[in-house]
Amino acid sequence: MADPAPLLTEAPLPDHQFALMERGAATLILTFMILLMGAIIGDDLAPGNMLSEGYDTYFIEPHTLDSTTGDAGYNPVDTVVYSLLLVSFVVVLSAWLRRIGVPARDNSILALVPWVVWAALGEVNEDGLLFDTAGVGGLFVSPLIHFHVAGWVILTGWMSHSASKRTNSDQRVAVTQLAVILILLQVVLFMPQFGRHWEQDTLTFLTSPLFLSPFGGILFIILLHPFLECCTAIEQGLIQVGIGGCFVHLSGWLMLYFEPLNGRIPISLGPLILIVCAPLLLCTLLWFYGQEARSELHHMGLEPSILPAGISLEDWDRQHSSTWERLEALTPKAFLGHPIVLLAMCGQMIDGLATSVGLEHYGYGEKHVLSQKVIDVAGSAWGFGILKFGLAGLIWWLFASARFEHRHRHLRLLVILCLLVVGLAPGLRDVLRMTLDV
Repeated sequence: MADPAPLLTEAPLPDHQFALMERGAATLILTFMILLMGAIIGDDLAPGNMLSEGYDTYFIEPHTLDSTTGDAGYNPVDTVVYSLLLVSFVVVLSAWLRRIGVPARDNSILALVPWVVWAALGEVNEDGLLFDTAGVGGLFVSPLIHFHVAGWVILTGWMSHSASKRTNSDQRVAVTQLAVILILLQVVLFMPQFGRHWEQDTLTFLTSPLFLSPFGGILFIILLHPFLECCTAIEQGLIQVGIGGCFVHLSGWLMLYFEPLNGRIPISLGPLILIVCAPLLLCTLLWFYGQEARSELHHMGLEPSILPAGISLEDWDRQHSSTWERLEALTPKAFLGHPIVLLAMCGQMIDGLATSVGLEHYGYGEKHVLSQKVIDVAGSAWGFGILKFGLAGLIWWLFASARFEHRHRHLRLLVILCLLVVGLAPGLRDVLRMTLDV
């Protein structure tokens, strides 16, 4: 009788080594950077060359039009390029985080959620023409908004880490003090842009959202301090500065709602509450349903969809141990209790509802090429909304079915973050815009 095939035939690559896919993604990013430099330099050396003309037509002109009118759409070329770059950055960043030994924690992703809301509020204020279009406003237009947010996140994370290392007293207090300073920096940068649109005396200003909202944000993050003991210094800083920044941008949105400009007539908050709260309620029920399975896996020292260390994907299917059985059986249900997966699902549902209501009832247009194709095929914007709810279910199915090697645990988190950003951010932006009639 032949000997049975061994259960383990190969060891996964070590964490410090890049896989072929990761090297390929890095090469793609480098290629696009070289082409970008060639287009910019070529515009001076050889005006009218094909590369520079394509860059202006498909990338610069839509961004310029969007920053001045808010009505520019995407085109097939920039859609493909942005999608490829997004996927490549996710792959490369996950490899880099793994190589330098950054822990793959769900809390790290949750700490970035306030920045998704921050970006959405900033984009709405830009759509409401609160920013100078020749200056700050351009930073809140896609795709620059993504780099803008990334800059704040990197700055906050780096300074929070540094603050926690440079003090002999309570490190968490030092991070909170830093958070207050960075929020005040945002006040200095953004509040003059908002305030120039409304003439107010001192008393009126002190009782308006322009003062009360940022002040409330600072007070809130100070009161939040005792509840962040489970966070690292970087996570604490990101949460506090992100939430405080949301209150800064919220001041502009509240002013547009209570004292609208340019003849706008804001609608009631009913659509906002319905579009946001209905998916949140559904995801909350799913969270309760999945807690038992998630807790059981945690008790066993396992994470949903993450293979135990030292086992490759090829070898996993040959495992029929109790560990294999429990992970395979509990992962689908456990992901229903996974907060970051539920947030990604919730974002898709909010985006679908906001787009459908905005297009069908408030006269908005669709900017994205693929989304417009779906609407054309379905014959109604509600078809797009139904597809988005189906996509939310597909996200759950994807992570319930996929298996990631232990070395790819950062990749799993970043994929979830990516799905969260492309769903929740545009969904919140749409519903906030709709409420203001901008």
